[in-house]
Amino acid sequence: MDAVFRFIRFLEDLIPAAVILLPIMFYYLYRRNVLRTKKEILLKEIEQGSIVDPEMLAKSLTNPITEEQRLQNSLRCGIIFSFAGVVITVATVVFYSYLRGVYATHANGSTFNMDDMVPITLIVTLVLVVAAILLGVGIAYLISYFNQKKKMNKTA
Repeated sequence: MDAVFRFIRFLEDLIPAAVILLPIMFYYLYRRNVLRTKKEILLKEIEQGSIVDPEMLAKSLTNPITEEQRLQNSLRCGIIFSFAGVVITVATVVFYSYLRGVYATHANGSTFNMDDMVPITLIVTLVLVVAAILLGVGIAYLISYFNQKKKMNKTA
């Protein structure tokens, strides 16, 4: 019976990962299938002796994302992740300060136990860790953007 509960608990822990990873996996498989289909069609046309546009062939055999698009994606992701990290941090700090103020005003003249704030403090700490991770990822994307831009300017 204990094994059944552990298995159910494992499945409950697996659901958030599946919700996040399955759409990403489906999109990846879809894109890979589209590119493979384009390549197969062009290669069959070449085998049959049809005249194929060399530019179209080069696009189908190489990565469809250009360097400029990759650079813009890095900038976009950097801004979004950094902004999300800052917004979550500010909102959490404001919310936590408000709660501490509410608890402090109700503590005067009533039975208030500071242990009531422990679960809230733990949740706030967890949210701040997630916000710090988002901010770090955003800064990493921005650093990557500026490094790629510097490399592109050197080669151009």
